[in-house]
Amino acid sequence: MKDIHIQAIRVHAYGGSDQLRLEEVPVPVPGPGEVLINIVASGVNPIDWKVREGLMQKPLPYIPGVEASGVVVALGEGVTDKKVGQAVYGAVDGSYTACAVAPGERLFPKPLHLSFEEAAAAGGAKTAWGALFDVGQLTKGQRILIHAGAGGVGHLAVQLAYHAGAYVIATSAAENAGFVKSLGASEVIDYKTAPFETQIAPVDVVLDTVGGDTLERSYQLVKPGGILLCLVKEPSPEKAAAAGIRAVWAGTKTLRAMQEVHKLLDKDLIRPYVRKVFAPLSSAAAAQDYSQLGGPGKGKIVLKIEE
Repeated sequence: MKDIHIQAIRVHAYGGSDQLRLEEVPVPVPGPGEVLINIVASGVNPIDWKVREGLMQKPLPYIPGVEASGVVVALGEGVTDKKVGQAVYGAVDGSYTACAVAPGERLFPKPLHLSFEEAAAAGGAKTAWGALFDVGQLTKGQRILIHAGAGGVGHLAVQLAYHAGAYVIATSAAENAGFVKSLGASEVIDYKTAPFETQIAPVDVVLDTVGGDTLERSYQLVKPGGILLCLVKEPSPEKAAAAGIRAVWAGTKTLRAMQEVHKLLDKDLIRPYVRKVFAPLSSAAAAQDYSQLGGPGKGKIVLKIEE
């Protein structure tokens, strides 16, 4: 396949979205334990433009993207649980391309009831699951506050917490309150009306997907002995100790989280919501700009590789 070339978005220097270049690259070859897939759709996440801007770094040049859906076209040595022609989704490093390889264990059969676009938007569920259950040990009956309950990770966290039997409170813009309630939130706090910390009594768990000032105002909302989970940055140990709580960075993404999320997706107990689809692959810059500057909205952004 080394003589066959495909289209991919590559970044050669850190900077703005103009650094996203559409180029021709050789088709990758799957190694042992890997699967080659034709990518139909890629999830677009804040980490994509944060890496592009140099806030997090990886060797240059690189292909952006961390999740995708597509169809298996070749199997590496030792892969026995996938087959050519199978529709799959999962963690794919470098997913802004027509073809990519990924570890077979991190790809799962695409549920029939999910579109390729929805499947490509499911990655936020494993982030949420890892935070809520691997780190936060959320249990039935606990009260949890989820910030940005309509967002790419938040809307899946609301569903996961509800499914686990927690009492779910979420912050959201007023226009998305109905959407968040439909996902399982018992209370939705309009953070624009008044400071959210004035509208809620302390809870057992806070999941912060926003960071910044939202994180700073959340320490006071956790009951003594409770836990503050942040997906954006490492919380302050000093502020946590002063409040008598635990506060941790919870951005873990384990294989177990992926497996547990797949079970729920396959049973249609949780479902990703797609906010906007950009197509084709050459729309990558517009997709990242929308992710970065599009403002609060509901669900995930997806880049469809072909029209």
